Amino acid sequence: MHQFRALLARATDVALCVARLRSGVVLLGVMALTVGGTSPAFSHGIGGDAAKASVPGFIAIGVEHMLLGWDHLLFVAGIVLLADSPRRGAKVISAFVLGHSLTLITATLAGWQVNATMVDVVIVLSVAFVGGYGLVLGRPQRWGVFTAIVFGFGLVHGLGLATRFQAIGVADDRVLWRLLAFNVGIEIGQLTAIVGVLALAALVSMVFKFRFDAALTRAAFLALFTVGAVVAPVLAYQSITRLVDADDGLDLALPPGSGCAVTERTEQFPSAGGGHTTKWFYAPNEATPMNDFGHALGDGYLLILYPDDANTTDVALLREFVDTGDSAKVLAGAHDDPTGDITAFFDSHEMTCTGVQVESLDEFSRAWMEWREANFL
Repeated sequence: MHQFRALLARATDVALCVARLRSGVVLLGVMALTVGGTSPAFSHGIGGDAAKASVPGFIAIGVEHMLLGWDHLLFVAGIVLLADSPRRGAKVISAFVLGHSLTLITATLAGWQVNATMVDVVIVLSVAFVGGYGLVLGRPQRWGVFTAIVFGFGLVHGLGLATRFQAIGVADDRVLWRLLAFNVGIEIGQLTAIVGVLALAALVSMVFKFRFDAALTRAAFLALFTVGAVVAPVLAYQSITRLVDADDGLDLALPPGSGCAVTERTEQFPSAGGGHTTKWFYAPNEATPMNDFGHALGDGYLLILYPDDANTTDVALLREFVDTGDSAKVLAGAHDDPTGDITAFFDSHEMTCTGVQVESLDEFSRAWMEWREANFL
């Protein structure tokens, strides 16, 4: 944390040698007005193939995730603008870093999850908070209280990060180092964005030559408040209506003659004491951890159960589908089923097929992931 603070202060000192910090208000205003129509839920998404990334790959995923999170970046930029001092700004942002790092790591390892979209609402409200604070009250007189509020926003943001990280579906034996790498990438992305904002602010200040500093500062705070105040209720409304409509059917088109039938899920899986599985595919001679499968079902995984006496061709096709399919969140295991059918499950639906139908599995997986992303993520 000390190294992050020192690096941030050094970067901002370099930028401030070129121009005063407050000259970045034009950039903030342009950023706010430009990104105001973009959904935070879209910008914070993590690709479905991330589960198979290496540890260094998760650093890149963290960087990308942060640089696409415009609401987070506006909040941090607003803090820098409000602080009007590189060292004070570094201290306040460090509190935010500590907060979201704490809940990201703790919640992920503990398996805590929240509605990630509602977390986005809180972060957008934090943008409105910073803008409104600067517009009405000016710079804080009690920086300890203000820093504590920022720390609280960081805790909430970390819960959202943890929920989205868990949705990637990294196996337990691979979580820790990838989680730490993801967190490092988040901080690198944040630092990169701050340095970029200050560099562009220096360029803007050279153009305006500080002549409209006070007016531009108020304009930037007004832009931040307006974006947060407008986007937050819209995002909250969309999230609520999606939850209300959560029982809508899937947009599903199975191949003709597939021999598969899709119905609402009736199969119950035990989940008490379950956690993340240690592997993706369980062979016929391996015990399928049904408690872990039940836990994974709640995390949005596609589960496939096949008969333990399935022929070697079907087993090979299923293994290939799990290992190389488009969806990274697929678990498959054998069980005692006298019907000989292969059944795929998501949270609300199940599909039963006579034999392995890869095209049908692909379609079922695609339809569910699109529905889940539209309704929850």
